Amino acid sequence: MQSTTRDALLATGCVGALSAALGLTASLSLLARPVVVAVGVTAGLAVEALFVADTPAAELWERPAVQAASVVALVGGAGLAVWAGGPWAVAVVWWGLATYFLLLALLVAGVWNPKPA
Repeated sequence: MQSTTRDALLATGCVGALSAALGLTASLSLLARPVVVAVGVTAGLAVEALFVADTPAAELWERPAVQAASVVALVGGAGLAVWAGGPWAVAVVWWGLATYFLLLALLVAGVWNPKPA
């Protein structure tokens, strides 16, 4: 499986879990708040920059244990955030993942190449 396919599937599962958490808490309206969008998109771009820049993040991400732990931490963290009364944090992460999907679409379409030759 290609790494882009694998990463898209992991992100899709996480977005589904986050969406379910927001739906169960009647917090889907948070996704329309401009500050939530801005913070989520900014965070998504910052995380993606770690993978594009010459940092150990990309190498670490290739380890299956890191991928699995990241998904568990994200979904578990979302549950804790909702439980602790902070569904806005879940909405921010949702927008961060939406940003990842946009970047992935640009990559697949050949419009964006984060590591030109």
